[in-house]
Amino acid sequence: MHLQGIIFDIDGTLLDTNDLHARCWVAAFSHFGKEIDYDLMRHQIGKGGDLLVPDLLNAREMQRFGAKLKKYRGELYKREYMREAKPFPRIKQLFEVLNARGIKLALASSAEPDEVEYYTELLGVEKLLGGSTSTKDAKLSKPSPEIFEAALGQLGTDVTKTLVVGDTPYDVLAAHRASLAVAAVLCGGFERELLAKAEFLFDRAEDIEREIEKIDAWFISE
Repeated sequence: MHLQGIIFDIDGTLLDTNDLHARCWVAAFSHFGKEIDYDLMRHQIGKGGDLLVPDLLNAREMQRFGAKLKKYRGELYKREYMREAKPFPRIKQLFEVLNARGIKLALASSAEPDEVEYYTELLGVEKLLGGSTSTKDAKLSKPSPEIFEAALGQLGTDVTKTLVVGDTPYDVLAAHRASLAVAAVLCGGFERELLAKAEFLFDRAEDIEREIEKIDAWFISE
């Protein structure tokens, strides 16, 4: 394989969690008296709280409860939403196939370390990974490229031979800011036109197994 490594986003890419996160954020904002339209919130998913919260609050609100809101949302998600997370079909099998072909695999998330650990166990891919990131690995969440750059460093693969797989326009932007090619997946619920800048576009991550030769051919010319 010319492709050396693949870095996978988790939420909305490997796990059906984007609606869970949107519902949780709406509830958390409401707890502090700030009502946010669900569709507006749904299109913010993919950013970390460090960027999402100030995007939706004004200066006074940030001063009054910005930090409290982020803390409350994290606790609320783990308490009432996280256990509802379900893997998309055939994710473990996909990782096994890619691993058998000599492709190094990493998870790239700006979630808390215990969330990433829970998700990794839920997916059953612990022994197939060459790297995994969480909020401790970057100061800023996507669309900052830091999370993907940290995962790339863990894999030790060449930037020109590594693919990112994500489901949001923030994944696409973060990958390109790190000069990484990206395969976007529609299973996270974002509109096709918002993912149009990705090098590849698939319905689900499992489609990568079927399209791996096509993907690999893209890296031959690099």
